[in-house]
Amino acid sequence: MTSTRNSDTGHDATPGSRTAARWTLASLVRRHPRVAGASLALVIVLVAVTILTSVSDPHRQPLSDSASCSQWAAATPAQQTAYAHLYINEYGRFANTAGHAAALTAAIDKACTHASYLGEADDISILASLRHAF
Repeated sequence: MTSTRNSDTGHDATPGSRTAARWTLASLVRRHPRVAGASLALVIVLVAVTILTSVSDPHRQPLSDSASCSQWAAATPAQQTAYAHLYINEYGRFANTAGHAAALTAAIDKACTHASYLGEADDISILASLRHAF
């Protein structure tokens, strides 16, 4: 039986022994530096893209009174409902907030559609459309 010297551990290892089959990250990087470098670069790029897309996603930004009707149309249903609850909390309290939120969302849709027909959807805010200030 022949014995080979394992350069990673400094121990003699015979083929089939547990020492010969032990892999470490450092030994893989030393044996395959190009693949390790490319893999590291790929991971860095993927992490950067993930962070940038999650930070810069416009649909994650909450709507405010100054948001335009165009932003209202592009908002998700969750954002529209959240804005309706915010509007109810700021401008009037009702016993049935959920029912009033649905009615308010429909009223905003109608007012913003009217502003869109007039060509002012980019210029009119949600609050102004509710007050028919166009």
